[in-house]
Amino acid sequence: MLMFLASVLEQLDLALEHVSKRDVHNARFGLMLTDNAVELFLHHLAKDRARHLKVYTFRRETYPHQKALDNALGRAFDAKVKFAKLEYGLTEDVARTINIMHEFRNEVYHVGIQHEAILSEITKFYLDTACRYLGTYKPSGLSWGSNQKLPERAKKYFPNFESFMPGGYDDFGKGCVTIANLCRHEAADTIAVLADHMDDVIQYQDSCLDEVAGGVYVGQQTTRDEAVIGCQTWPLAFSDKGKAFAAEHGFSDKLLHLPDWLAANYPIEFRSDPIPSWEKRAAALRKQKNPHVALAQYESFMKETMTLREEILHAAELVDAEIQSAIDRARGK
Repeated sequence: MLMFLASVLEQLDLALEHVSKRDVHNARFGLMLTDNAVELFLHHLAKDRARHLKVYTFRRETYPHQKALDNALGRAFDAKVKFAKLEYGLTEDVARTINIMHEFRNEVYHVGIQHEAILSEITKFYLDTACRYLGTYKPSGLSWGSNQKLPERAKKYFPNFESFMPGGYDDFGKGCVTIANLCRHEAADTIAVLADHMDDVIQYQDSCLDEVAGGVYVGQQTTRDEAVIGCQTWPLAFSDKGKAFAAEHGFSDKLLHLPDWLAANYPIEFRSDPIPSWEKRAAALRKQKNPHVALAQYESFMKETMTLREEILHAAELVDAEIQSAIDRARGK
């Protein structure tokens, strides 16, 4: 047990070193180290409960969370989080943040989404959150072998290791709190970074939508509402999903007319300029005081608007490409 807790502190301490450098490259390492420590710890909590039930078999007969425990012992991260909520005092806010940050970690590590604008700040927030939750853990025992040695980074957090004086049971929790304090996370900073990035995303989409509505030639101009609808129906018209919907609902006109038909018949999500409502969401996030809620609001916005944002951006790129072609033609190229 002691060696496991020491290894967790070792990872968190190394994460602190990277996070403290305040650049995006070190933040990636800090995020991965923090998330790995959290996942190992949550799995340990499930194993700890399973061992307890194995020793006290009479309690297993009436144990109400056996299915959740079985799931937590598997590979699914969210199942481990859910079990910690049921049995180990993990609050809804912190649980949601851990799940969001685990998803960010997977995007950074596996998908290649960089999150440069927010990564340094939210990694600091994650390290602080993780340490303050892990620091509440009280081990039932601290066994170790006489031939085992503490990791060098962990030694400073276990000052009584050699003599194992009273108070050793609190060393892990104190170590977690020490790292959290050294992290120097400020809720206002996290909220401001998230709000700033949301504002930047919305402003860029606003300019892209202006470009799409403006068209390339005189007579192509349209309203922003119509541009939003077109950004959704044109790619839909050339997709299997759009063609299947048209076939099932009696479309028999020329393919060129399919986008207009879909605009009138398909349940597209956005039928008007979304920028004003997006700006209200960004303003509400900026007024938020709870960084856990702010992160949830930010993540929800980015997910819910991702497809439309990509469609608007693609349409703007096509308009820009046509403008460049028109310029080249005018120059005789």
